[in-house]
Amino acid sequence: MALVRHLLLACATLALAGSGWAAVLGQSDALVAGNGYHVYRIPGFAVAQDGSLLLFAEGRPSQSDPGGPGDIDLVYTRSTDGGRNWSSVSALHDLNGFDYSDPRVVVDRTSGDVHLQYVQWPTNTGQAGVPVGLGSNSSVVYHQRSTDNGQSWSGPANINGQVKDPSWASLNTGPGRGIQLQWQDGAPDRNGRLLVPAHHRPPSYRGVALHSDDGGATWTYGSGSTPGFADESEVVELTNGDLLWDGRQSGGAARNRFISRDGGDTWSDPHQGDITITAVDAGLVRYSARRSGDDRDRILFSGPLGSTPGAGNSRDNIGVWTSYDEGRTFINPVQIQSGSAAYSVIERLPDETIGLVYEVDHNTIRYVNFDLVELEKAEHPASMSHYDGFGNAIAPFRGGVGWSGAWTNAGASVAAGALEFDGYYTAGDEQHAVLRGASLTRRLGAGAFDLDANHALYASLFVRHSSVDGTDSGGNEFLDILLQDAAGATLAAFGVGSGENFFVNQLGAVVSAPADSLARDRTYLLLVRIVAQDGSGGANADQISLAWYGDPADVPAAEAQVDWQLVGTTTENSAETIEQIRLSAGVSADWLVDGLRIGSAFDAVVVDTGVSLPDVLGDLNGDRTITAEDWAVFRGRMRLDTSALPSEQRRREGDFNSSGLVDLADFAEFVVLFNAANGDNAFASLRAVPEPGGRAMFALYAIAVVGGRQIARCVP
Repeated sequence: MALVRHLLLACATLALAGSGWAAVLGQSDALVAGNGYHVYRIPGFAVAQDGSLLLFAEGRPSQSDPGGPGDIDLVYTRSTDGGRNWSSVSALHDLNGFDYSDPRVVVDRTSGDVHLQYVQWPTNTGQAGVPVGLGSNSSVVYHQRSTDNGQSWSGPANINGQVKDPSWASLNTGPGRGIQLQWQDGAPDRNGRLLVPAHHRPPSYRGVALHSDDGGATWTYGSGSTPGFADESEVVELTNGDLLWDGRQSGGAARNRFISRDGGDTWSDPHQGDITITAVDAGLVRYSARRSGDDRDRILFSGPLGSTPGAGNSRDNIGVWTSYDEGRTFINPVQIQSGSAAYSVIERLPDETIGLVYEVDHNTIRYVNFDLVELEKAEHPASMSHYDGFGNAIAPFRGGVGWSGAWTNAGASVAAGALEFDGYYTAGDEQHAVLRGASLTRRLGAGAFDLDANHALYASLFVRHSSVDGTDSGGNEFLDILLQDAAGATLAAFGVGSGENFFVNQLGAVVSAPADSLARDRTYLLLVRIVAQDGSGGANADQISLAWYGDPADVPAAEAQVDWQLVGTTTENSAETIEQIRLSAGVSADWLVDGLRIGSAFDAVVVDTGVSLPDVLGDLNGDRTITAEDWAVFRGRMRLDTSALPSEQRRREGDFNSSGLVDLADFAEFVVLFNAANGDNAFASLRAVPEPGGRAMFALYAIAVVGGRQIARCVP
């Protein structure tokens, strides 16, 4: 059975790794029709204190929601090996004549207790048909607790009288996950609160936060419902202590969001979010926070991208978005897998990878594990606050790291091919922006740049002047890079004028290089530094400096080696704040732009080749390519025990899924990596491919070299 599971995982990896989507570390179908249930839907998901994965769902006799024929049971399964294997399905609540639905789970990080809430409905009545009140003929909320990381459960406890207003007909707790508050600085007694977003009728529908301040012994509900429509929802705590509610809308409209500043007691008027997907339950989780010592604030959102990824029009193609500005905007949608995708729940795992469960074909619940690097392809030290290589395959002008929202695009486009020098290229960013009589504007996230303070800002980007209409074309061949305030007023500027002359401007007078200092059809790295001063005593002034490099060999390895070719005058001190960047090109030239980096240090925007570059997965001999020599190394490591090594070192040794053993799943992954680097069927075309070892491995190899498209064929 273990071999079958490894084969399934290997084939799943095969189907993904060659697709251009995210490369997953592991995948398994945790709940598949059977065990007396024809359908599994509506997942709740959490990670227990010991790292166990806990998955809850509705075990249904058919596709019908509560109210249809037959009883729906509340079931769960558990994995203790990172989602590779799952326990037998167990029913937590099943009673003739009732449906059990919408599991919502929250882990108390203080005690380690796991709390589960869900709802009982009379069979054949359903959510829209129950009367008001607290009786069993209406909706009834139940609670269960586990004190051993999900191994055993307390049994159902009716908490309806604690959490339901008698004037409500239905109160629905889920599905998904709850949260525990930790940043309630203004009211520290709320820290530790367990909070579960729910929704009630009438009116149809309004959100309400169920919460416990005594470790789950008792529960209550907020004094105010959301003042706007809030169907199935998730909540996340922001680093300032506010709570952000994200709720499903009907008809695929942009999702409704609300803010609470009192720990979930009351909620603001609704505002629309910037993610438009089909009407579906989605996932929301905090991944990292600066105030917890992480490099960035990150909140992740999961949901279906649509039949054409990015269209948001159907329950297909699961994706994940990232917010770097505490939920104001979500950017960089990344497709995790293709095919059917409905309800989802997303979690950060103890090893800092990401676990995602989602519905497939409205009857199966799948688990996928992947790394943050799949959402952030760019190599970015902590001092690099922003990056964009325009390489997002789904929405190029929403990509990158660290921004607040997408690019405001006026006529720009993207084209295939990276423009960056060797040593700067980032895997997955195989595109660049093209501007001609066009502009791109984007807000900075994760803190703007205050010019009225003593610090420095660095930026770099690659540019190429690729065409010309006439001689200098009447001053219309320029490329301006403008650093602006929130209203769009330019505070600092640099770029290339129509005479092919580099320049800096705004912080003092214009300083320009001679005409024709830029050669057409040549790629340049532009490097800019702004030294901001607080103006103490009136003596200090801000300064902008620019350097440019047309040959990667000339790029300095350290800031002390930079020869700033243009140094701005120190005649001005600004008290303003840089909050956005604008790229603007004249109408008489094509400007190619790539690899835009902004940060607080030289090293953040000038990558040191061979030091900061990420490993090439599958390169086992260290030459940064994947060749037959790597196949020879891999073959010699089959059955190698890597369990004593750190996770990243395991992957470098050929244990690509960090399972602790170089095995069949890793072999399948190597084939895909080899073909991706060398062309379709390249592995099969090696002059001599030794017997992989064993019938099962050879069968897997046969699937690998033809693309691994049908997982079912991988089952021996």
